[in-house]
Amino acid sequence: MNRIPERNRPLVILAVGVAVLVIVAGGVLLVGRLGPPPAPTPSGSQATASPSANPSTPEGATRAFFDAVIAARRTDDPSLIEPFVTSTSSSAYRTVEGFLAGQKESHKASITTRLDLEDVSVQETGNGARLTATLLETGYDINLDTGQPLESPMTLDPRKLTVELRRADGVWKVDSFETGASS
Repeated sequence: MNRIPERNRPLVILAVGVAVLVIVAGGVLLVGRLGPPPAPTPSGSQATASPSANPSTPEGATRAFFDAVIAARRTDDPSLIEPFVTSTSSSAYRTVEGFLAGQKESHKASITTRLDLEDVSVQETGNGARLTATLLETGYDINLDTGQPLESPMTLDPRKLTVELRRADGVWKVDSFETGASS
């Protein structure tokens, strides 16, 4: 026995369809909230070494170099630092390339959440410069294949940073760098 008049059937079918859609959407949203919180991913907030990454100064070139290192560490791609080093045979390039190769071999990459240079001092001599600073860094490693964190963020002890730069065509580029225990 059909109790719904024929002229009202399309409205009833539409109302039932909307009700089912609302129930399904509500269920999906509820289940999504009940699951574990999302893990940090490489697309999260990223650190930069810059307030001023202008390569026309030794400090700016150093900050631009470390911004590129941060990007390279996320993907294990050393080519990202090429514009900021004197050459691919420079100590700076080889150091980063070697670190990234080790990370890649271990199937991991690094997410840097903080990289600061403090107490920056620069001595320029013609087309060369030496920058010294205190390097402050926080980050964590991720699985390179899945992007899932392998550890909680860690803050490294402050380290002394020494950077050697060369100027060519008015642009400073990093030739080498080393870090050591902060004094």
